[in-house]
Amino acid sequence: MAQCPKWHRGLAGILLLAPAILAAQQTTAERTGFRETSSYADVVAFLRALQHETTDIQVGTLAQSTEGRDIPWVLAARPMVDGPVMAHASGKPVVYLQGNIHAGEVEGKEVAQMLLRDLTLGPLRSLLDSVILLVVPMYNVDGNERFGPGEEHRPGQNGPARVGLRPNGQGLDLNRDYVKMEAPETRGAARLINRWDPDLFIDMHTTNGSYHGYQLTYAPGLNPNGGAANTYVRDEFLPTVRRRVRDRHGQEMFWYGNFRNQTPDSLDQGWFTYDPRPRFGTNWFGMRGRMAILSEGYSNAAFDVRVSASYNFVREILGLAAETQERILAIRGQTDSARPQFVVVRSQRAPPVTMDVIAEITEPAEDGAGPFARRKRTGQYRTIAMPVYYRFDPVRVEAIPAGYLLPPGLNHIADLLGRHGIRVQRMDEPWSGPVEAFAIDSLEAARRSFQGHRTVSVAGRWRDRDGAATRGWFYVDTNQRLGLLAAYLLEPISADG
Repeated sequence: MAQCPKWHRGLAGILLLAPAILAAQQTTAERTGFRETSSYADVVAFLRALQHETTDIQVGTLAQSTEGRDIPWVLAARPMVDGPVMAHASGKPVVYLQGNIHAGEVEGKEVAQMLLRDLTLGPLRSLLDSVILLVVPMYNVDGNERFGPGEEHRPGQNGPARVGLRPNGQGLDLNRDYVKMEAPETRGAARLINRWDPDLFIDMHTTNGSYHGYQLTYAPGLNPNGGAANTYVRDEFLPTVRRRVRDRHGQEMFWYGNFRNQTPDSLDQGWFTYDPRPRFGTNWFGMRGRMAILSEGYSNAAFDVRVSASYNFVREILGLAAETQERILAIRGQTDSARPQFVVVRSQRAPPVTMDVIAEITEPAEDGAGPFARRKRTGQYRTIAMPVYYRFDPVRVEAIPAGYLLPPGLNHIADLLGRHGIRVQRMDEPWSGPVEAFAIDSLEAARRSFQGHRTVSVAGRWRDRDGAATRGWFYVDTNQRLGLLAAYLLEPISADG
């Protein structure tokens, strides 16, 4: 049994490298010694001041929140680009970075500000010559302003003292909204992503759950429809980033997940990742055929440690993206020229891979003590070989048809597909011919409401028949860039369609 791993704090070194101007351009977290996190006004003021000091950024508005706040986003480039065509013509990878989707999980918000400063004015300045960034530091602005005690808003999180809430102003979990797209935040992000088509999506969170020995855990897109970009991120890109963070910054990171059971004699039952459905942002973005990375700071680590780990993780991601830009662009081209024949509509956990996992040994806690599984931390760690479930395999696939026909009464579906960036045509002329029609055998509604909806599971099969569509019907051609995503969303039995 080992003592707690040495967790480097690292941020003082970052600031020592910076010129004098950076001392005045600190985030709220830095300025308060990591006792506080930034308010909405703090972030807006920080971006305004930074824009005054450099021509390498432009600040825009992603959307207006439910409560009427403008959500800022930042374009960072050197030289500055006038839009997505110029950005992609540069040959540089375009990276979308998002923080604060859950407003109690605050390090992403601070790291986004710090990186913008250091990429434009500070020690990472040369990196901006090789990448273009689209940054949303504070995605959930309404949740951010609901400051309250950390022990109530984020039980078990080790600082700061006051943080925002998980839901947005509508009461929605924004990281469950990427299929239904009901929130203004989601719709704004989708507009930006559809316009700029970034090569890489990074979504920054703070995890909770199991007690382990990592300052940060991560995941690629988990849906099996992710294709070549997802495989590259999982098998090559993220393992390289992990090694670099450990070797250069002395910080341990691992695949995102939780133990099946936290009791010491049950830890070796395995380590399990989360859900592959595209309602989660990184899974949705991965299904668009692009690289996606989930970053989860460890909530039991001190706030400054979480910021340091998250900063170094994203810093190394950007560095590796700059180094491998030719590979990234080649995968992009391969994805865009491919036309998949099948879509995975149902998946299951792939067979595990045995890996060494650092676990914290815990003891039973008294009633009300220990936020997770009523366990008490000991500060003692053990490295245990165990099955790690971090991938998903197909269970059911469907052939992708030439297209899908939707009757006029489904205008809301056509509109939703359009928000995803999928082209939908309204038919001007009647049409008839052979089709497949889905025959429903059974419907089962969930017992509990999810985000204001009762989800429905459908069983049935496609049957050949003669079909006819009149003027005003909708047609979704699957021979388009997002044809795979369209098929997944429109297949009746898909897990999240």
